[in-house]
Amino acid sequence: MSVDTFDFEHIVQVNDPANPQIADITRSQLWQGLVLRARCPQRFLEGIDCHSHPENDSCFVREIRAGESNFYEDVTLEHESRILTETHKDKPQIYAASEASIEEPEEGYLFVRFRYCREMPEANANVDIAEHLKAAYRQLDTDAISLIRIMAEDDSFHSSIN
Repeated sequence: MSVDTFDFEHIVQVNDPANPQIADITRSQLWQGLVLRARCPQRFLEGIDCHSHPENDSCFVREIRAGESNFYEDVTLEHESRILTETHKDKPQIYAASEASIEEPEEGYLFVRFRYCREMPEANANVDIAEHLKAAYRQLDTDAISLIRIMAEDDSFHSSIN
């Protein structure tokens, strides 16, 4: 079976000072939420279990269990800038990497750029797996930003960590 590579990126707007209906959050609050998502992804996605193995303040290994599957990933935190993940190449799993980068093109306007790269099995002619993945990533990331916003408004980041 041949393996293709899937690459995808999209941006989620976090703050929009021109829209008074949406309360702004700070870059620090956004960062706290993204780190929480990296360390405890089960808080953002039901049906998975995660255990983090700390290496230092900016790197850790996480083991994610989803049903019968286990994934081992290296996670690198670049303070208030970006989070990188990459699966271990020496484990029997697909290769996958992701990046969540905070962007602030103008003061007060916060965005997160999400990038994904992963191996994909040869596509079935009847199912466009890449399009399903794109829709799932967009939804998961948009939902995560909404949850981060709620946590920021409630100041509940620390109470959410295991």
